Amino acid sequence: MNETDANWTVITGSTGGIGGEIVKILAARGDDMILVNRSEPKAQTQRSKLIANYPNLKVELITVDLMDTAQIDTAVDKIGAFPGRIDALYNNSGVLTAERVLSAQGFESQFAVNTLAPYQLITGLRRKMARPANETPAIVVNFSSSAVNAQKTLELGNLADPEKVGGIMGTYAQTKLAVTALSAALSDDLKSDNILIRAIDPGATRTAMTTSGNSAMPKPLQWLATFFFSPADKQAAKLVDGADPQAFGSRSGIYIANRKEKKLPKAAADAKMQKELVALLERLLHG
Repeated sequence: MNETDANWTVITGSTGGIGGEIVKILAARGDDMILVNRSEPKAQTQRSKLIANYPNLKVELITVDLMDTAQIDTAVDKIGAFPGRIDALYNNSGVLTAERVLSAQGFESQFAVNTLAPYQLITGLRRKMARPANETPAIVVNFSSSAVNAQKTLELGNLADPEKVGGIMGTYAQTKLAVTALSAALSDDLKSDNILIRAIDPGATRTAMTTSGNSAMPKPLQWLATFFFSPADKQAAKLVDGADPQAFGSRSGIYIANRKEKKLPKAAADAKMQKELVALLERLLHG
């Protein structure tokens, strides 16, 4: 690499909640970042504050609606044009809703953002993350959820466009189960490019998504979130720790919760299902 190149960390959904707290942690330790968000004004404000506090920090912005696969393709090309390579990809952006919203391509919004977009970013940015086997691995962090543990099966045939959209224990949980399974499904293949991948459950977190009257959150859970869920900065620290390539014995394809490696949820651990999931995502993206 040249002196002008950077070792980038890519974070989706960086302007609020856990994503915003992750950015603060990474900025304090001097990590150069590419922030991927839907709102350009919010991202510009975030960047201005970061540069004011850390003048030598490199911060690039990508504006994209992660519901739109065409926009993601464009974003991948823009990220690929930055000099340097990617050390870490945090697939943080998430949607939790009880409303039926379809993407431009006809995919249910939670599936589009929580499952399909991470896969598209992983595959699209893989070349920029690849490195020789004797170097410290790059790492992909997929955001899981404790909601996956209540899911008995992954309903692949109902994933992209479910007939009925449920809340946190329904459609959302299915999309998070899928991205958790995806981490295991891609592990062996990504190892050939010296890239690790992990699914990390940040734990119950107090954010706008969980406390602002979101109808996808049952009212008792909204009340609990306000008083008992952990603040975003505390949960962000867990995610940054889990994203250390040398942590957890440099293992890949694992599921981490509360800073401990856990067994993959049974519904995500089936190798046949994992292959079918990847085949589904490939078919939806490339026909």
